[in-house]
Amino acid sequence: MARTRRARVTALSVVVLLGGVPAAGVAWAEPPSDDDVAAAYAAVDAARLDVDGAQARLDTLRGELSRAEAAVQTAAEDYAEAREALDVARRETREARQRADGAQEAEERARTSLAEAYRTTARASENGLGPLDVVTGARDVGDVVSAEAAQRAVDRKVAGALATQAQVRATARNADARWDAARVEQQEAGEAAEAAFATARRAADDLAARTAAAETERDRLFARLADLRSTSVELERQREADRQAQARAAREDAARERAEAVSSIDAAPAGESRGAAAPEPGRDRPHQPAGEGAEDDRSRDRVVEGDEEQQPEPRPTRTREPAPDPAPKPEPKPDPPPVSGVGQGSAAQGREALAWARSKIGTAYQWGSDGNPGYDCSGLTSGAWNAAGVWITRTSRSQYLTVGKVSYDAMRPGDLIFYANDTSDPSTIRHVAIYAGGGMMVEAPRPGVDVRETPVRWDEVMPFAGRP
Repeated sequence: MARTRRARVTALSVVVLLGGVPAAGVAWAEPPSDDDVAAAYAAVDAARLDVDGAQARLDTLRGELSRAEAAVQTAAEDYAEAREALDVARRETREARQRADGAQEAEERARTSLAEAYRTTARASENGLGPLDVVTGARDVGDVVSAEAAQRAVDRKVAGALATQAQVRATARNADARWDAARVEQQEAGEAAEAAFATARRAADDLAARTAAAETERDRLFARLADLRSTSVELERQREADRQAQARAAREDAARERAEAVSSIDAAPAGESRGAAAPEPGRDRPHQPAGEGAEDDRSRDRVVEGDEEQQPEPRPTRTREPAPDPAPKPEPKPDPPPVSGVGQGSAAQGREALAWARSKIGTAYQWGSDGNPGYDCSGLTSGAWNAAGVWITRTSRSQYLTVGKVSYDAMRPGDLIFYANDTSDPSTIRHVAIYAGGGMMVEAPRPGVDVRETPVRWDEVMPFAGRP
C-alpha cells in the first residue's frame, strides 16, 4: 500500500514538475488524496531547488573556466612581451659587441700610430734635430727656422698620437663596459622570459585540469537533471546549451551596447586632438549648435509654465553699436583623425590584412610566435598588417598604444579588437583579434585552440578598436 502511494506521489510530482498537464496515456487507478497532492508539490519544490542548484553550479563552472582562460591569455601576453624584450636585449648585445670590437681595433691603430710617432722623434734626435744641434749646426738663420719647423711638426704628431690614443682607449673601455652591461641585461631578459613561459604553462595546465574536472561535474549534473525531470542526459545537455546560448547572447548584446556607448561618448569633436571616425550613414547625431553660445531666440525667450506657453514681458529697446563686419567663414575641417596613434592603413590594406589572417585559420596556436610554426594572438595581427604593408609592433599592449583608435560603430574589416582585465588600464591587455565584419573576428585564442573565425566577444573590450 505504501509503495502504491509513493508511486502515485512520484507520478503526480512528475505531472506538476512538467507543468500540471498529465502525459498522454497516464491514468489514475484512484484519485490522489490531498496528502498525495501536498506530498507531490513538496517533492516538486525540492526538485526545483535541486535543478536551480545544478544550473547555478553550471554557471559557476562556466565563470571559473572563463577566468582561467583569461589567466592563460594574460600569461601568454606576458611571455610575448618577455620574448620581445629578450630579442631587443640580444640585438643590443650584438651591437655592443660590434662596437667593442671596433673600439679595440681603433685602439690598436692608435697604438701603432703612437709608436710611429715615437720612432720619428727618435730618428730626429739621431739626425741632429735637437734644440742645441739646430743652432750649432746651422749655416744660417734659414737653417734654424727650417729645423725648428721640422721639430714642431714632429711634436704635433706625437701630441696628436697621444691624444688619439687616450680617446680611443676611453672609447674602448666604455664599449667594453656597455657590452658587459648588455650581456647582463640579456641574461636577465632570458631569465624573465623563462619565468613568464613557466607561468604561462602552469596557467594552461590549470585550465586543462579545470576543463577536465568541469566536464566530469557537468556530466554528473546533467544526469541529476535528467533524473529530476525524468528526461534524458542528451536532452538536458541540449537544454543547458540553449540556456547558456541565450544568456551569452544577452550578455554580449549588453556588452556591445556599453562598448559602443563608451567609445562614442569618449570620442572628441572634429578638429580636437581626439576624435573617432564618422558614424555610419543613418545613425543619429547629437545636435550641434551653430556657434559657441548660440541658441534659438524663440526658445530662449519662451517661458513654459505647466502645459501653457507664455510670452515674457516685452523688453525695453536699446540702441546697439553697429555690428562689426562678420569674420570670414573658416575652411571646412577635414574628417577627424583617429583618437590617437598613427592609423595610416587604408580600407584596402585592412581587407588585405584580414585575407592574410583568414589564410591562417586552422594553424596551431604557438606560445610567443609569429609564424614559426604557429601564432599567438599578437603574432597573428602583426603578421597580417605587416603582410598588408603596414608595420605594427609585436605585442598587443604596444599595438593598442600605437595604432589609431576608432569607435566600435565605425569599425571596418582589418581593425583590431583588444581585450583587457581592466579596460581602463592598457597594461592589462591580454588578447587581440582582427575584425572580419558582420560581427565576426579572426583570432589565435589560446593554447589548444587553433586560429579561427568566431563571433566578436564584447565583454572586457578596450574603450576603442584599433586601426593600424
